[in-house]
Amino acid sequence: MNMRCGLEAIVVGAGGHAKVVISSLRSMGWDIRCVYDDDETKWNQSLLGALVTGPIERLDEKDRLPAVIAVGDPFFRKRLANRYDRDWITVIHPGAHVDDSAIIGHGTVVFAGTVVQPGVTIGRHAIINTSASIDHDCRVGDYAHVAPGTHLAGNVTIGEGVFMGTGSSVIPGVAIEAYSIVGAGAVVIRDLPAYSTAVGCPAKIIKQRSSEECI
Repeated sequence: MNMRCGLEAIVVGAGGHAKVVISSLRSMGWDIRCVYDDDETKWNQSLLGALVTGPIERLDEKDRLPAVIAVGDPFFRKRLANRYDRDWITVIHPGAHVDDSAIIGHGTVVFAGTVVQPGVTIGRHAIINTSASIDHDCRVGDYAHVAPGTHLAGNVTIGEGVFMGTGSSVIPGVAIEAYSIVGAGAVVIRDLPAYSTAVGCPAKIIKQRSSEECI
């Protein structure tokens, strides 16, 4: 769980999501050296007491401190993770319950109130947001985002880069393939193909994208 009290970290991204990342890091005992963001209007501003010091490209500089990508867009997170060779911190808030048998990938963030049950595997740089629940033997892919209050029943598979909207839920055994989007409050009762957008109760596909549209 990276309980390394007193060490310093870099946070990449200075939006609202980054605030929760910073708060979670501090709850684990990390200090925040600085925040990087490409938005010049945020430079030299404070984010929960952490200074936004400049663009993300500063990760190329000699300072090799561990870092966390605090950006919501899955494609951007993937590009950053592939570009920069870093010690990416796995952030697990002390107020989350993560079973000892669960496997959590590097760079993933698990926020307060989350429950991760036995046999779960979560990939790299995923976001498991506030008060989400992931039941037994689920698989959550790299760069996926399970939004606040989402509930995954047992044996659910969430593909790479999937976004599960706030308060959505998935019944047991369903698979949602890569980079699909599930709307807030939707209830998924059947498999969804890659690059689809589904909303409603039960969830129905309202848009089918190509991979080229999403890059």
